[in-house]
Amino acid sequence: MVVLKGSIENGQVKLAKPTDLLDGTDVTVLANGVNGSLGIPDGEWPSTPKQISEMIARMERVEPFEMTAGEEAEIKSWRDQIKQFTLAKQEMRIPGLFE
Repeated sequence: MVVLKGSIENGQVKLAKPTDLLDGTDVTVLANGVNGSLGIPDGEWPSTPKQISEMIARMERVEPFEMTAGEEAEIKSWRDQIKQFTLAKQEMRIPGLFE
């Protein structure tokens, strides 16, 4: 698979850089972040007992995420820094926002 980046202009895909793909090459365009959904679409959830049991089995194979004490301390430090920044800046207002 080749990943090409570009944008839509007047309903057409415009690539950021030229490509060496041949004219007539079939492509599929996947837009970044357009639909805003996350995970499995509603219509694709398992609905039969067999599908449900297969999904549960896949979920049970996922190992828990564990952090070392050092990693936990580093995350706590970052959270504390963000909290202090937020508290220090909370009085700032966007001009005209609440008028």
